[in-house]
Amino acid sequence: MRKELGLFLIGLVLFVLPSQWAEVHASPTSLTPIRFAVIGDYGLAGPNEAAVATLVSSWSPDFVITLGDNNYTSGASSTIDANIGQYYHSYIYPYTGSYGTGTMTNKFFPVLGNHDWVATNAQPYLDYFNLPGNERYYDFVSGPVHFFALDSDSHESDGITQDSVQGNWLKNGLATSTSPWNLVYLHHAPYSSAAHGSNPTLQWDYAGWGADLVMAGHDHSYERIVVNGLPYFVNGLGGASIYSFGTPVPGSQVRYNGGYGAILVEATDLKITVWFYNTSGSLIDKYVMQSVFSDVPNNYWALDRIISLYNAQITGGCSTSPLNYCPVNPVTRAQMAVFLLRGIHGSAYSPPIITGTRFADVPVSYWAAAWIEQLAAEGITGGCGNGNYCPEAVVTRDQMAVFLLRAIHGSAYHPPVATGTRFTDVSISHWAAAWIEQLAAEGITDGCDVNKYCPDNAVLRDQMAVFLVRVFNLP
Repeated sequence: MRKELGLFLIGLVLFVLPSQWAEVHASPTSLTPIRFAVIGDYGLAGPNEAAVATLVSSWSPDFVITLGDNNYTSGASSTIDANIGQYYHSYIYPYTGSYGTGTMTNKFFPVLGNHDWVATNAQPYLDYFNLPGNERYYDFVSGPVHFFALDSDSHESDGITQDSVQGNWLKNGLATSTSPWNLVYLHHAPYSSAAHGSNPTLQWDYAGWGADLVMAGHDHSYERIVVNGLPYFVNGLGGASIYSFGTPVPGSQVRYNGGYGAILVEATDLKITVWFYNTSGSLIDKYVMQSVFSDVPNNYWALDRIISLYNAQITGGCSTSPLNYCPVNPVTRAQMAVFLLRGIHGSAYSPPIITGTRFADVPVSYWAAAWIEQLAAEGITGGCGNGNYCPEAVVTRDQMAVFLLRAIHGSAYHPPVATGTRFTDVSISHWAAAWIEQLAAEGITDGCDVNKYCPDNAVLRDQMAVFLVRVFNLP
C-alpha cells in the first residue's frame, strides 16, 4: 500500500457487481412528486366538513381519495350533492350537481362505506360518480403510485375475504403492478384501536402480495399502525364525528382524536411522505417511506445515503433484476474508479476511449477499464505494483482515507503531520496515519468504534455510500 500512496493511488470502487452494467448505468428516476389528499368519513354537510375541505383546498392537491362514508346517513340521492359536491365539486368529473362546474378530468376517487351502502345497491353513489372498473372496486395509476380501491362492505357481491373474487383481483393486480409504490385503500380498517376496532376479515396478505401501505377509515380517529413492517393508516376525521380510543392494538404508533383533519401524501419514485394535519393546520404525524433497492429495507441504517448516491446517478446498484445495492458487500478498486470519477466530474461523465495498455491486469475488455485508465491519467492511482491495478482487490479503510482526501483536494495533496493520538488503533508509525487523522478532522469519519478506526477492515458498500455523500456533498 505504500506504493499506492507514493503513486497517488486512490483505487476506490464498489464491489464488482453481479451485473457490472448496473454499476455504471444508474437509471434515471422521476423525482417530480404527485400530491394527493386523503379524507375519510367526511360526508356530512356542516362546519366540520367545511373546515376539512378548506384544509384540503389549501394544499392544492393533484387529486383526492376518500376512505368511505361519503354520504351520511343513509347514502341517499337527496343528500349526496350537499354532502359531497358542495365541498369537493372542483375535483369531480363529470360533475352534474348544483354547486359549481366541476373539473375537466376526474380528480376524486372514493371508496364505498357502510353508510353509502344503506341505499339500495349503493345506487346514488354509483350514479353520482364515474369511476374505473366496476366502480365498487377499481385501480388507477398516478405518477409513481398504483392505487387499489376496495369495497370492504359486506354487501359487496364479489366478497370481502382474502380468497374472494375481489381478493383475487387485488392479489393479481399487485402481482402485475410495475409502479414503484402500491397503495391499497378501503373503508373498514383491518387494524384499529378506536370504537369499531380491527376487522379480521380484512386482514389480507397485503404485504405478501406487494402493497406498500394500506389506508382505511370507519373509525372516526387518526392512527398509524405498523404490522409486520407494513404501515396501516386509519383516517376517519373528515367531518362526521369523533370516536374515543380503547386499548392500543399491537403495532399502534400514533393515535389522535383531538379534532378533525386530513392526510396529505407526496410521492416520487423513491419516496413517499405521509402527513396528517388537523383543521387548525397543526402537524399531528409525519411518516416517510423510501425505497429503491429490494435489498435495502425502509429502516436500513444507511438508507438515506444509499438513495442519495443513487439519485446522483453515481451508482446503479449491483444488479438490475431485481434492483439491488448489495449493501454489505465489500468495495473493490474497479468499482471505486467509477464512483470517484462520477463524484468528481458529475453523473453524466464518461471516460475517454480505452487503450488496454495502462495496466497488465486490466485488458481492454474489462468492464471498468476506461474508468481505471482515466483514474491513473488524472494522477489519482499508480496501481498496486508491478504494472498492475488489482481491480478485484478489496479497499480497506486505511486506503480509503487516502483515496477520499485525494478526491477532495487533488492528486498532489499531502495531509498535516500525524499526531498518533486520534485513534488508539492507528499509531503514529502507521503508513496512513496522517491521512486517517485528516479524514476525521474534516468530519468525514468518526471511526469504527469508540476511539478506533479499524484501518485494516474492508470498506462495505453501505459505509462507502456514507463517505461519498459526505465527500461530494450529495443531497
